Amino acid sequence: MRALVSLAGLGAIATSVVAQRVVPLSFSRAGPEHQRLRKRTGTFSQELNNNLTGGGYYAEVALGTPPQPVTLIIDTGSSDVWVLDANADLCQSRKLQYLYGTCLATYEPADSSTYKLVDADAFTIQYLDTSGAEGDYIKDTFHIAGTSIEALQVGLAENSSINSGLLGIGFNTNVAAARPYPNIIDLLVSQDLIATKAYSLYLDDLYAETGTVLFGGIDTRKFIGRLKEVDILRDARSNDYTSFTVALESLKVNSSSSSNGSELLDEQIPVILDSGTTLTYLPPRVARRIYSAFNAVDDTTGTGLVYVSCDLLSSEKDTTIEFQFGGSSGPLIRVPIDEIVLDNVKAYISIGLLDIPTLPFDDVCSFGIQPLSNIYLLGDTFLRSAYVVYDLSNNKIALAQANLNGTETNVVEIPASGIPLVSGVAAQQTPSASSHSDSDTTGDSGAESSPDSAAPRGTLALNWEATSVTFVAIIFSLVGAGLFTF
Repeated sequence: MRALVSLAGLGAIATSVVAQRVVPLSFSRAGPEHQRLRKRTGTFSQELNNNLTGGGYYAEVALGTPPQPVTLIIDTGSSDVWVLDANADLCQSRKLQYLYGTCLATYEPADSSTYKLVDADAFTIQYLDTSGAEGDYIKDTFHIAGTSIEALQVGLAENSSINSGLLGIGFNTNVAAARPYPNIIDLLVSQDLIATKAYSLYLDDLYAETGTVLFGGIDTRKFIGRLKEVDILRDARSNDYTSFTVALESLKVNSSSSSNGSELLDEQIPVILDSGTTLTYLPPRVARRIYSAFNAVDDTTGTGLVYVSCDLLSSEKDTTIEFQFGGSSGPLIRVPIDEIVLDNVKAYISIGLLDIPTLPFDDVCSFGIQPLSNIYLLGDTFLRSAYVVYDLSNNKIALAQANLNGTETNVVEIPASGIPLVSGVAAQQTPSASSHSDSDTTGDSGAESSPDSAAPRGTLALNWEATSVTFVAIIFSLVGAGLFTF
């Protein structure tokens, strides 16, 4: 018999969501105790990236009656919720666990009184890194942030090369089933838990341990300036809305010596905003131009990494990479150098797990942008600098510069009419022991500021358990795995 958990144990926040239809979900990054690295053919590079970058973002939710706790990767790039069966091949095989890691948390259908089989052997999903899972489609009660969703269709993986399930929160047109079905976003609306199919995502910076998804809401204290909208692009083959693809109009490197960098794009390119991807992937020709600006060495065909000198963290500490979307008046996000230059490879080099090539510098860091053909992904190395609102009902995305390490909260509901283009804080706020406030939930839209405010760095991550805000409950212990999905 598996351990069960009560709804109270999941950190219910019912008193905070009575006034507004907002479902707040906190998530955390992988802890080092869960990060394992084994050098295996064909998968080493991706596993290395996952370990080096903290391995994605995970939430503790629960499935069944009574609730069984499961740990799921937050993924805007896919659309199914799926969990590991207690008897999945990975969970029963030491050999598979050696390759893919120990199962984090599993679900036993026999222990749930609300379990229902929907379609046997119909769940099959594969991600761009070739990992995947297969099994049945089932329905059961899904518990998230103190809220219960009845009869959610879920994939139950009996075979898996991933040691954790996923919480896919994309369009239902992108589910793995032969025909679309109402997924978690649809049921949140149909069961009157949120007003519209929309949510906001706040990862916080590289050093932060936690972030939040607000289903049906926006936190105006977590971004700088005014939210700006762009259209989500239709899939070129199906003409449906299947992924969070937007038009990247401009890309520049701005350093302290040049406040107006050269344009790196020849033309507008479609990019997918994907929280399940740890790095950022751009067309090879564009990536090479960025590498030239930082004297980076591309070894993606060897070790799977791009290398730069760690000296950039001090010599170019004011440098940003600017991403602008949807035209010259569209949202502009500045990604600081310390979100792209990652001081994370030395330990792997020292123990012999990373055989780096000859490099023109001694102090070695990895780089958070890699080349990829045909599909371009803005993953966590971009998303940590942005506050992103996904509106699946109106096919819009709104972005603003993230207010990193913000300790205050002011949540407003997203109405059915669309994203309220409200303003956030006036400038990056540096937290202090006296800056935290639990009472700042009055519903105002925040201070006006220039939409192109830069992103000066805040302090390192606060301990959110010590400084929790009204809408956030820290309930997660996590592991590392990031996926390429779309």
